[in-house]
Amino acid sequence: MMPEKYLEVNHAQGLGVINDAALTIRKQVFIAEQGVPATIEIDGLDNQTEHYVGFLADKPVTTARVAKDAATQNWHIQRVATLRDARGNGYAATLLKQIITDARNAHAQTLDLGAQVPAIGFYEKLGFVAEGPVFQEANIDHRHMIFTVE
Repeated sequence: MMPEKYLEVNHAQGLGVINDAALTIRKQVFIAEQGVPATIEIDGLDNQTEHYVGFLADKPVTTARVAKDAATQNWHIQRVATLRDARGNGYAATLLKQIITDARNAHAQTLDLGAQVPAIGFYEKLGFVAEGPVFQEANIDHRHMIFTVE
């Protein structure tokens, strides 16, 4: 795989080309690999959220979805996924660092997410802190994590 500096991160609000690229990754990772039911993964919120996708050349390899709450100044990160053959190259970290930068520039106060338990260490390296008990989402153990924007 190419080094992460070749990853181009694009984002767009709502439905369209970027969301389509994100869905390609999400369907492969969450539905095909992890067995999440399509009715849970395709939840009807894509038109209300911002989609981030990291591309290698023209191939989408990593994604995340962000729901922004203006009232609380919180950005809720969801659907973080990287294609199996692209994992281990820092692509998701690059994508999340872009989201953190964008949140900082937009004066968001916090970022939060529900991390799959095996991924907690990955998010901790980026500055997220786990809080609360383990909970189930789509029959997968998760923990709530929060990042305070400075």
